[in-house]
Amino acid sequence: MWVATLFFVAAFGQVHRLTVPDYRIGGSLWPYPESLKTTEQEYSLDPTKFSWNVTGESNQILTRAVQRYKKLAFPNWKETILNALEFHGPLILSLTIDVAKCDDGDQIQFGADESYTLAISAPTSILKSNTVWGALRGLETFSQLVRTKLGAYTIRKTSIQDGPRFGWRGLLIDTSRHWLPVTSILETIDAMSYNKLNTLHWHMVDGQSFPFESKVFPLLSEHGSYRADQVYKQSDIRAIISYANERGVRVLPEFDMPAHATSWGLGYPFMIVPCGSQSNADDFNDSWGDQPMDPTNPQVYEFIEEFIAEVSSLFPDHWLHLGGDEVPYNCWNTSSINAYMKEHNIDSYQKLETDFIIEINKRIRKFGKHTSYWQEVFQNTSPFIGGAVDVWKDSATLASVISKGFKAVQSFGWYLDHLDDGWEKFYSQDPVPSGTPPSQQALVLGGETSMWGEFVDASNVHQRIWMRAAAVAERLWSPAAITNITDASHRLLIHRCRMINRGIASAPWAPGPGCL
Repeated sequence: MWVATLFFVAAFGQVHRLTVPDYRIGGSLWPYPESLKTTEQEYSLDPTKFSWNVTGESNQILTRAVQRYKKLAFPNWKETILNALEFHGPLILSLTIDVAKCDDGDQIQFGADESYTLAISAPTSILKSNTVWGALRGLETFSQLVRTKLGAYTIRKTSIQDGPRFGWRGLLIDTSRHWLPVTSILETIDAMSYNKLNTLHWHMVDGQSFPFESKVFPLLSEHGSYRADQVYKQSDIRAIISYANERGVRVLPEFDMPAHATSWGLGYPFMIVPCGSQSNADDFNDSWGDQPMDPTNPQVYEFIEEFIAEVSSLFPDHWLHLGGDEVPYNCWNTSSINAYMKEHNIDSYQKLETDFIIEINKRIRKFGKHTSYWQEVFQNTSPFIGGAVDVWKDSATLASVISKGFKAVQSFGWYLDHLDDGWEKFYSQDPVPSGTPPSQQALVLGGETSMWGEFVDASNVHQRIWMRAAAVAERLWSPAAITNITDASHRLLIHRCRMINRGIASAPWAPGPGCL
């Protein structure tokens, strides 16, 4: 055989083994921190001797986080490989966690301080933060710095000062077009925490189905959900909010109005203006689901006021998303609505929508929530009275919003149902439009990537979200100057393997050795 090999080499040149990176080792960071200083000095870690010492203030959120990261920092750890541990360099014996202020009542809100510092050295590494939220981000960073190979855990001497570029770093999930099990939502929250995303925008209901359990108006879900077992009980919602809070993720509910409202009217027909129909029992098209509320019926406003009171008591977040997009004005072109408009000197359906939004905001102001709306409310109603505009179409609209002094959240360019848009496109989309004056840049609160539910359910939702949502996570966390696609690609490949190892199904985007 060696003769044949010699002949092959002589005839065709030197044989080379394919060089294959091992992305499973870890050690690189996603998202990239604000400031990173690292050296080639390598330390060893022994999971059997490593201690996690909380020296500052503590609460249950931090206590449980430490227990989680004991496992996440040392992946694939088994007692059976104890004798196979290899050590390279000095041993780090502990991580000291020093939080300046926290208590058991901590609830993540927009604007929370998520900054931290992390110093990796032997024999003790030190994590410092002002809040428990910063500590959570620092623990994730520490876990990502650990390198795993051949039974050895190592980490390099590192100094990090870190905090997010934007305070609003979100992922939208849509549980109306397809219901998602609670377990899928919890897994999504885990994945968000691994990427330092902090806002779960829960588009819970839409025209297709109403899976929210209202105890005030029980017919909403009894008649409006796909099935009785596809309803989020209020106990489920509280559990999701608690789970998210322990991972530094706020839950922002959205109840779209006045359009996308067909499911509201299944249990309470007076709520909507009938418009559109199903062609058969399998047809849940958007045109049928987009039937709008009746803005001329006083009972509609009373209903919404009571409903938002219930929602506000359930969701602790200071923000509430009320939709406001894609109102089909043609559905309001009825004899009764036109007569109402004439009687009240309303000269356009746009003005009718404006009056609806203003009245709803006036009624729910007492619940103490900031309201965000899709961009149509900013474009079609005057004056805009919401707290922020969720811009989903283009950069020019966002520039217009902030130029007029209103706060904005970017969603455009980051729609995960657009399968032709790769992670590189997501990564290259900056939330702040080019040429924005410094005085307006602070009006951009951050952004969200959106997983609309027409074509995803529990069978494929994670693969559709990840890793493109991770690209958005870095764009929203890391400094604006971190834009190198080649460097990001290598780090993202490593991070994908980390996600998969942690149980999050994440789709590949190019040929390569993978993670298994």
